[in-house]
Amino acid sequence: MADYTPHGSFAVRRSGPLVGSASSAVQRIVGVTGLISSAVVAAVAFTCESRGGAPIGLPDPPAFAIVAVVLYGLLANVCYTGGWITEVVVAKVWAVDTSRFGPIAFTLGTVFSVLLTLAPAALIVAAAAITSCGR
Repeated sequence: MADYTPHGSFAVRRSGPLVGSASSAVQRIVGVTGLISSAVVAAVAFTCESRGGAPIGLPDPPAFAIVAVVLYGLLANVCYTGGWITEVVVAKVWAVDTSRFGPIAFTLGTVFSVLLTLAPAALIVAAAAITSCGR
């Protein structure tokens, strides 16, 4: 059984099998999406460079990749934690039962995390198409 802690006029779920398994599923979904996004970026860079253009998508200098990874990590965590923060705010401000809102917020957080993860691939493909691979 899950452990609940009273928080004001509502209860906050602290732990339980659903929380762990749902979090693990989100991590897998976003992780696989990240692999796909990275593969697309690498494929675009290779294709553009092999056709005589600039390797669009590869950072120059490579230190920019570190900045991008840190920025991505921050934004992905905002998407992921935004759901439960919003749920707490809705429950406090509107004093309503959030049992239906929670799963919706969790789903939207997952969708936004996936979209954020796909954004680099979409931007790189668009840049390569618009600039004809920098030629």
